[in-house]
Amino acid sequence: KNWVLTRAMEELADDFIHLNQVSKRFVEGSKRAQIQEEWARSQAKYDDSQLLIDGQQVMQEWERPYMEAMARVVTETHGDVLEIGFGMGISASYIQALGVRSHTIIECNEDVRKQFEKWKAKYPGRKIDLVFGKWQDVMDGLGTFDGIFFDTYPLSEEEFAKYVIEDVTFGAHFFESAAKHLKKGGVFTYYSNEIDSVSRRHQRRLFEYFETATFSVVRPLFPPKDCNYWWADSMVVVRAVK
Repeated sequence: KNWVLTRAMEELADDFIHLNQVSKRFVEGSKRAQIQEEWARSQAKYDDSQLLIDGQQVMQEWERPYMEAMARVVTETHGDVLEIGFGMGISASYIQALGVRSHTIIECNEDVRKQFEKWKAKYPGRKIDLVFGKWQDVMDGLGTFDGIFFDTYPLSEEEFAKYVIEDVTFGAHFFESAAKHLKKGGVFTYYSNEIDSVSRRHQRRLFEYFETATFSVVRPLFPPKDCNYWWADSMVVVRAVK
């Protein structure tokens, strides 16, 4: 017990020392507007560099290297892939470029669905399907997959508080569903919200549902100065295996 307590204190001290160093590279950020509207009906606004829904910065161009790294994880078997959240289609495009047998996407916003239809037209003859609705409502109707990619956004302020502020990572509340819908040996990846390592708490949550987990770091990343959902120049890619 003394050894565990000593290690915990030393890790806490090391985290503070490391934070002092890495924070020098953080962007300034901006105030995040609260989520006000019903997400499925909120207007999605696209431009060349980002997607905004209900005032939220949902996805931006700087994420491309990270999205590509996660796409490589989820497509490693080139089998059947499930992607939660379409956004700007960045990760979906990488998944198609890397090659899969089938590609199923869950999306709940009507404007984003329209953007998906435009994107899908670029890939005639490919097995690409969209399941419209919230993943919580439609997952049970789906089968199993070789790879699952979770990259969505809180649908309400309640979700933001419960799963972002109060939990280890936003994707954690999806772990159980991911494990349920993965084939044996299937891989799962998600937006980790970890800068350059993964906390022991995060690892313990993963091992409740997955047999193995490995981690890598994507750097450099260049979020803009006003980005309010990520602040560092790197992020961890998680590869969890059922």
